Order: sequence, then structure tokens, then C-alpha cells
Amino acid sequence: MTEGGRSEPLAARGDSGSAVEPDMAVSGLETEPGAAEWWRPIVAVGVVVGDLSAQAIARYGNVGSDQAMLALDAARAAGVIDHDGIDPAAAFSLVADLSPDRVADIHAIVARRLMAEGPSRLLDAIDHARAAGNLVPMDELVGLTAHAGSTSLSIGDYNAAHQLLEVADEFSFADHPTARARRLCQLADALDGLGRVTEARTAAARAFDLAELAGDPALATEAAVRYALPADWYAGDSRAASLLQRAAALDPEPNHAIAITAARAIVEMRIPVSTGTEQQLAWVTRASVAQPLSDQALNDSSDSSSCRPVVRALAVLAWRTTHRSPHHLDRRRELSSEALDLTQRLRLPSRQVEAAVMLAVDAMESGDRSRYDEALSVARWVAERDGNPRLVWHALTLAAGAALLDGDIDAAAHLRVRARAVGESVQVPGWMGADLLLFGEELMARSDLDPIATALAGLPDDNPTLVAPIGRMMVAHGHVLVGNTAAAERNLRRSLRGLDEESSYLLVATRAAQVAIPLHLDDVINDLIRVLTPWADHVAVDSNAWWCDGPVSLALAELHHASGATSRAQHLLGPARIVATTMGDVRALHRIRALEAMMGNSPPAQATDVELTDREWQVLKLVAQGRTNPEIAAHLAYSPSTIRNDLTAIYKKLNVRGRPEAASRAHELGID
Repeated sequence: MTEGGRSEPLAARGDSGSAVEPDMAVSGLETEPGAAEWWRPIVAVGVVVGDLSAQAIARYGNVGSDQAMLALDAARAAGVIDHDGIDPAAAFSLVADLSPDRVADIHAIVARRLMAEGPSRLLDAIDHARAAGNLVPMDELVGLTAHAGSTSLSIGDYNAAHQLLEVADEFSFADHPTARARRLCQLADALDGLGRVTEARTAAARAFDLAELAGDPALATEAAVRYALPADWYAGDSRAASLLQRAAALDPEPNHAIAITAARAIVEMRIPVSTGTEQQLAWVTRASVAQPLSDQALNDSSDSSSCRPVVRALAVLAWRTTHRSPHHLDRRRELSSEALDLTQRLRLPSRQVEAAVMLAVDAMESGDRSRYDEALSVARWVAERDGNPRLVWHALTLAAGAALLDGDIDAAAHLRVRARAVGESVQVPGWMGADLLLFGEELMARSDLDPIATALAGLPDDNPTLVAPIGRMMVAHGHVLVGNTAAAERNLRRSLRGLDEESSYLLVATRAAQVAIPLHLDDVINDLIRVLTPWADHVAVDSNAWWCDGPVSLALAELHHASGATSRAQHLLGPARIVATTMGDVRALHRIRALEAMMGNSPPAQATDVELTDREWQVLKLVAQGRTNPEIAAHLAYSPSTIRNDLTAIYKKLNVRGRPEAASRAHELGID
């Protein structure tokens, strides 16, 4: 407690120097100056209130402000108050001079005044109301607190919403089950907004039990769906499936039935594989079970006149979650765009980021860099604005993947470390898997073999990293780089046994090509050509947009070259170069140049009919290498504005419309 200031959470600021209203005063204090220690009961009021200012003491002690100031001066003279405030023992002694009823009266008066001052003061009011005992009716306080918690939730103040709703829940045991269930659903949303997913699910489960008891299908559906989502890192949760089935048994109306079916599809899509850790790292997909459910939900939600937008959004997200195969790319793009539009209009931050991630994956797989960048921007903006640590973590991992795509390994490492710190701080489900994958990519992108060899040397064959095909394939690639051919082949073949069209299919297959080719495994090379040929116009990307392995046509070109089909490899390099350039995929462009060199291709001589200055040629070369404007400016020691002007001139002279076309034209001119 500090003199003249607030002592959180007990606080009550008064009007400067104003006398308290008679019905709000605590009367009966012996306050005549001159009496022995006359000031003690006056100062004791400030201790109870939690504010040792003359204004607060005057307000709640039924004394004038001048008398309150004299009492404080006397307390200072007696050594009870100093510049650090009041000693706890002295404070206890002062309050002990007052009767318990007097103390309760003061707390009740403060609680009521704070309640009247609005939602921002309710947390302080609650503490005073508790201390007041039965003098403040709990139903009145619970009603105000619950309303304030709901308001805080609506504006994204998750911390205040959590505190208020938790208190309302604590004292609402006498409420009707429906009211308590609705409050618990809101509490679950607040907890999720704080990144506390496990606690949020616990609150949602309690809400479901109460809604089921009350026979409320709508509320039971809301609680069951709330428990089930986000499902990605809790896939296969048997309790989620059970709650959804119990909600369906309550005979919900059509909109709620669609929501239950959609959530069931998401929950049933994947079963976690035990890894011996609390963090799940691998799953077995069950498309045959989940896809019919999501198809049904999507079809049932197609009637816009009867389906609520929030239900349609869930149905669309469920379909997209359960259809990850390259077969579905065109439909995925369409529905991911619809999901993002819907969730943005509905202002659903968690679902917005989920939809943005899905659209980022689909745009990358399509080779659409502008749509990919747009999706990443939405995810980062929503996460930063909302402040949910889980969303912030996901946005940072997306940004790390984008940095890897651009070949900026240092930026990728920085973003990964930031993501790990956020994810670990609130134990975001999945943070460990993301960190392992991104870190592995960093090591291999740096081509620094010593850290790779060190990491592999201490990696047992039953390490959780190796459970997922993508993790095992990464390890296989690492073994190839450091020359452990036997270990590389063993991990490669085991990973391919788990190849699944619904689990980063193209990424695992294209990375397998980079392992099989140096090992000269002809049978694997031929199998991979067969697997990848239908998807030559796609880009290989994982299902979270963390990891891009370049155009599928590039992997096919490398495989055909390894099998001796050089002309076919050359035919595939043209499309691969266009896609890699459009995507700004620096690492893929390096692989293209390396393959051209292996095939003995001589780049065309620099055209003499293109009139660029020496510096413009330098800028164009760096653009072709995937450098950003700030990097080009730093490399050439010019200002960013100079580089922008040079680029404008280059675009005009080359008759191109932007950076991707300029980079493609540079490669045609033999600029590397």
C-alpha cells in the first residue's frame, strides 16, 4: 500500500476534496483532533479501502478532506506512514481497531461505488464485495461481472474477460445450468484467446455437461464444437468425438447438425501416433472416415438462405481440413478463399488465421506468390491485432517459412526462435514439431555439414522426430549430405512406406528425390517419377506452409536426368524456372542452375540489344538471384530509392511488368 495512491486490486479514487454522501458514509468514528491517537480510525479507513489518499479517506470515512489530511500528517509524525507507504503490521493493527461490522460496511460501500463506475472497476469491486460478506448480494455482482466479461470478450480483452468470467463462474453455482453453460463457453473463448488451449477445452467440457443437463441442443452443440476445435494438434481426441455424438443425440436443428458433422469430420480425420511426448508429432490419416462427413456438411451448408454464415464457415474449413491431396487443389483454393472471406466478415480471429494458413498452402502449391503473400499478411495482421499467443506463434512460423522460401536463412532462424519462445511459453500444441522441422531446414539450407552430422549422431532410431514421414525424410536427406548412405537409404525407404496423399504428399516425394538421386536408387527414382508426374505443374509444400521444396517439375527434371532422360529433363526445366521465378524461390533457382550445369547447358550470351547501364545490369543480376531491394541497396552501397528508380528503368527497358518477369527475362539473357 502506497501513500496517496492505489494498492491493487483494492482501489477507489475519490473526487478531489469532496464530502461523501450520507448514505455512503461509515459513521461513528471518534475523530476529534487532540484525543489520544485520534487519527487511527480515520487512517484505518484508507487501509481498508486500499487507498491512503485524503480524498479516499474523506469519501469513505465521513470526514472532511482537511481532517483526513491532518490524520495522515499525524500518522506520518507517529512513524506509521513513511515515503514507502504503511508497514503491513501497522496496517493490520489499525484495521483491528475497527469492529468487523465497520470493516464490512466500508468494503460494501467501496464495492457498490466501484460497481457503479463501470466494467473497468469490477475486478476491484469483486475483492471488496468478497470482504463485505453478505452485505453485497452475489447475484447482483455475478450479473454485472458476467456482463462485463462478455463485453471484454467482444472487444478482444481476453485477460479482463478471463478474470471477470472466472469470478462470475465461481459465484454462479445457484444459477440455471443454461446460464452457467453459456458463461463457461465464453470463459473457454477467453482462455483460448490467452493461448491456454487445455484450460479452454476443460471449460468447454463443463459447459457441455450443463447444457446437456438443461436439454439445450443449441448450447450443447456450441460447447461440443468449442471443445473439438482447434483439432489439428488434438486430432483423434476420443472425448471430442463423444461430446459431438452426445450433442447429435439431442436432436439439434439443421444449422447445429451441420456444425456437429463438420466438427466430427475434423476430429475424425487424424489419429495421433504415440511419440512418448506430450507434444504430438505424427498422425495416421483417415480420409475414408472423415471426407464423407465433411462432404455432407459442405453440401448441407450450401443453401445460403437457411445456413448461418458461421456454420458455413465451419463446414468449408472442415472440407478443406479433410481434403489435402493435390487432386483437390482447384477446389481447395476456391474454398480456402471463401473461408477467409467469411471468417473476416464474422471477425473470428482463430478461424481467420486457420483459413489464411490454408489459403497460403494452396496459393504456394499453385505457384501463386501474390496470393500466398496476401494470406500471410492476413495471418500476421490478425494475430498481432488479436494478441492470442497461439495465433502469434502460427503467424511467426508462417513468416519463417516465407523467409526460407526467399533464401533468407538468418531471418528464418530469427523468426523460428521467436515462434519457439511464444509457443513454449503457453505450451501451444505443435510448437515442438514446427521448431524441429524449421530448424532442420535451416541446417540443410546453410549447407554446413558439421552441425548436421552432430545432430544426426545423437539421434536414436526411435526418436519422435522420425515418426512422421516428413521428419524421417528430412533425416534421410541429412544423412545423404554427410555421407551416411546406409542410414540415408534406410530412412528414405521407411519414409516412403508412409507416403500419404493427405499428408504433405508432394513435399515428402520431392524431398525423397533429393535423397534417391545421389544414392542411385533406380527403383525409387522410377517410382517417384510415376508419383510426381501427374502434379508437374504444382509446387511441393507442407500442410502448414512452413516448408517449400520448389516446383514439382524441378524434382521431375532432376529425376529424369538421373535416369538418363536428358531431353525430358530439359523440357521440364523451362516450366520449373518460370514457377520458381514467380514464387521468388531462391533455392529452387540455384538447383535449376546446378542442373543446367550438370547437363552442360551453356546460358545464352548477354543480349547486346538491351541497353542497360552497368549498375542496372548489376541490379538485374541481383533480382535474378532473388535479392530484395534493401539487400540490393546494401550490396551495391546505394540508397533504396536509387534501387527503386533503377528497377523502374529496367522494367521499362525490358518491357516487363514487374519483378518476377524481370527475373525470368534475366535468366533468358544468361544472367545468374
